[in-house]
Amino acid sequence: MGPQAVYQDDNARLHRARVVNDFLQQSGVNRMEWPACSPDLNPIENLWDELDRKVRSNHPPPRDVQHLYQMLQAEWQALPQRIFTTLVHSMRTRCVECQNSQGGCTHY
Repeated sequence: MGPQAVYQDDNARLHRARVVNDFLQQSGVNRMEWPACSPDLNPIENLWDELDRKVRSNHPPPRDVQHLYQMLQAEWQALPQRIFTTLVHSMRTRCVECQNSQGGCTHY
């Protein structure tokens, strides 16, 4: 990722476990400061949801982990660019809503 990369997570417990913190610190990974309880700021959650719906709509369901992996890759490649663009452009509104709700829930 390079020396300018910054790791972003959503403060979920598993992302903040001591073993994760120790690994990131030992690896020299910079971590982005993130408001507590603000997963609405993370647009990747919307992408995971879209990908989940696409994979679940396939019939029959994946028969094993390798098949699931292939389905995930195919559906990821098929996601329209407009989804990514819309999510990127939503960041200003997400931040304003999060600030207005004092870190609480937003409509995202």
